[in-house]
Amino acid sequence: MDPTSFEEIMRQQNMMLRSVAQESETDNKIKILDIVNNLVGAKNKKIQKEAVLIEAQGEGMLADESERILDGLIDDRVLEEPEPGFVKRA
Repeated sequence: MDPTSFEEIMRQQNMMLRSVAQESETDNKIKILDIVNNLVGAKNKKIQKEAVLIEAQGEGMLADESERILDGLIDDRVLEEPEPGFVKRA
């Protein structure tokens, strides 16, 4: 295998890995949003962030990852934090 072919294979593999990572991140954001939607109900009541994190762990997500994604959704204003430690839909 010549070096050019190897470099092209590595480039394609890296692109695929980035794509899979982005899809996984999107899937986890959807999981967190589904959990929040189920917990806040139709009235969009505030719920404890800890409850969301516990549910996410129950669905196989890591604690650090769940918290990072939840905080990211708050930063992106998809969710809001009406008071420290609580979230609801924005």
